[in-house]
Amino acid sequence: MLNNNNSPILEVCVLKKIIFVSTIFCYTLLPTMGFANELLVLSDEKSQNSKRWQTEVLPDYNASNSGKNLPVKIVPVKGKIFPDWFAKALEEGRVGNILGTPTFLILDSKEKKEIGRIEGYTQKTKFFLQLIEAVNLIKQGQHPGKREGSSGHREEGSGGDQLQQESSGNRSNIMDHIYKSSEEAKKASKMMGLEGEIHTHETADGTIYMPGSTM
Repeated sequence: MLNNNNSPILEVCVLKKIIFVSTIFCYTLLPTMGFANELLVLSDEKSQNSKRWQTEVLPDYNASNSGKNLPVKIVPVKGKIFPDWFAKALEEGRVGNILGTPTFLILDSKEKKEIGRIEGYTQKTKFFLQLIEAVNLIKQGQHPGKREGSSGHREEGSGGDQLQQESSGNRSNIMDHIYKSSEEAKKASKMMGLEGEIHTHETADGTIYMPGSTM
């Protein structure tokens, strides 16, 4: 007979396995994007979350196909002071308000303007999933997280879960949408506005289904 006390342990093991698998496939989902843009990373030297992102994510990202197809450009921020070229983009409305660091802007390299963003950093896998979602929305002609106007920024901040909630609308975190059948994933995809598109990944426990294309 199984001991019920083992249930929490099993749940933790399953969660860790999902997070591990998610981290692996996140590195492979961005290579087939249909556009050549830049990922601007606004980073304040006083921001602990900016430092964490550069330590936890940047090395692996740069070495991946994702880093080659959506290359990173670090934009140093000191207090309320931005580099001249970025301050000009703010003034001209080509990028929106910067409310905290780190802020990740997907920049249209041709038009030199913001087409999407992620605000804040908390965890490696979550960042990649947010990036995947942002790219999916951009492919649909939307501008995820985009803000209007220009302003200074807070010296430190994860960007806040509230900011992500504003940009995502009714969409839940993709991490909450892992399914065991294609039918369930298609239903969730339609609810998320992804037109029923899904993709699959093979894990040690079998195939998992998730909303959205593999880009």
